[in-house]
Amino acid sequence: MIFKAVSFLPLWVLYIISDILYVIMYYVVRYRYPVVKENIEKAFPEKDQKEQLVIIKNFYRNLGDFMMETLKGMSISADEINQRVVIKDKEAIERYFKQGQSVLIMTSHQFNWEWLLFACCLQLSAPMNPVYKLLNNGYFDRLMIKTRSRFGSKPIEMQETLMEVVKRKSTLNGFGLIADQIPLPDAEKYWTTFLGRDTAFFVGSEKIAHMTKYPVVFAGIKKVKRGYYEVYFEDISAPPYDKQSHTILDTYVVKSEKILREQPDNWLWSHRRWKYQKPLYDD
Repeated sequence: MIFKAVSFLPLWVLYIISDILYVIMYYVVRYRYPVVKENIEKAFPEKDQKEQLVIIKNFYRNLGDFMMETLKGMSISADEINQRVVIKDKEAIERYFKQGQSVLIMTSHQFNWEWLLFACCLQLSAPMNPVYKLLNNGYFDRLMIKTRSRFGSKPIEMQETLMEVVKRKSTLNGFGLIADQIPLPDAEKYWTTFLGRDTAFFVGSEKIAHMTKYPVVFAGIKKVKRGYYEVYFEDISAPPYDKQSHTILDTYVVKSEKILREQPDNWLWSHRRWKYQKPLYDD
């Protein structure tokens, strides 16, 4: 398999490939450039064009790194992950596991969420269950599931989340959700303001928390330097929950936006996050 073979190349070689990808994506094919440019302009209207361009270029560099780091995930060793991804203050989440309490972990499309999963599998005491979105290409979907399962995680397809969480309720688990995914058009949504724009969020995370009475924590990941990251956990909410409020999502949005603004070029700006508009009248 060519991808597996390439993944055995040292990271310094893969980063040379990433530099080439940056040139191709930004200067040649202009990969999703209109989407990236519009998103950054609307998210940072206070920045001038020069400042926005710096974010755009650095985003494409980070995207190339993310692609190579994801590829490297097929063969990277546990020791190398532990050296490159450091979880700060594990007690912020481990205190729940020590009580025999499963946890919902909400994160965002902040690079590198794939290595975040590996680090959690290797450095935390509970098994990880990442929720993933089914890929259209069956080959790549199977490849990503196999890669994400390398260090013992048990991925859950998004449409089966509720059923799988219930099935695994008798065992200790960490359930990971990248919660800034765009909901399906016909799915139930919670509308709020994110990066200055009306934005729809899945309500599934709140429903799972309410049903299971699991505490919810936010996982933030910051890029320290090329190929090195720090992870931190912060409480979002804990039971008892008010089922009439959206405290969980409101807190998640605040924490996601905070880290995004701290490292604005490290988020997936090519993600078509704002595909449709907020309805004039809510049902």
